[in-house]
Amino acid sequence: MRYKGLIKDLNHIVISDPSYKDAVWCRYEKDNLNEKDWNVDLQVYSVKTKFEDYDIRGTEFYLLLQKDKRDCKIDEEGSIRYLSDIEIKDYTIGMDTACIALGINADAKEIIDSRDEWQPNCAIRTGTDGTFGEVTEGIRNRNLCFLLVTGYIEEEFCDEKEMFQYLVSHFQIEKLTEFNDKGKVEDKENQL
Repeated sequence: MRYKGLIKDLNHIVISDPSYKDAVWCRYEKDNLNEKDWNVDLQVYSVKTKFEDYDIRGTEFYLLLQKDKRDCKIDEEGSIRYLSDIEIKDYTIGMDTACIALGINADAKEIIDSRDEWQPNCAIRTGTDGTFGEVTEGIRNRNLCFLLVTGYIEEEFCDEKEMFQYLVSHFQIEKLTEFNDKGKVEDKENQL
């Protein structure tokens, strides 16, 4: 399912293994944004990969945050399209303590404040180290205009419902609306 919503206040964002400090290349942090009313496009879904005789089940997601809905779109195949005056910067998000944490504002501060804790409560356990996902940053005139976050976790550590709830909570997404296969819109606000 695909969901649309709104983030009322966006000042600070962190996507990182919570043990990482500022200078680590495989984390993302942006502070002092002072933004209001950003649009959210969220899709969380289960995937299955065949590896030899094994089926590996996982949860993938993309989370698109943007100031103006015209700046960026994600097509049916999951490819990103954006306006030509936007500069792109990509970040790989890594893990060294078998967990990952994502969040904005107070949740971002909690991630930073938990650096010395082993797998803190603000993090999702992943069961492995390595690459979690990517962040694509769209910049126009030195200002952030969109952010696309993608990630993957094996289903035994975080299923589709848990990932959805984590992202909605830690990104403080409001006015959440669900789009089904037929394009009908359903209000999810009261179902969380």
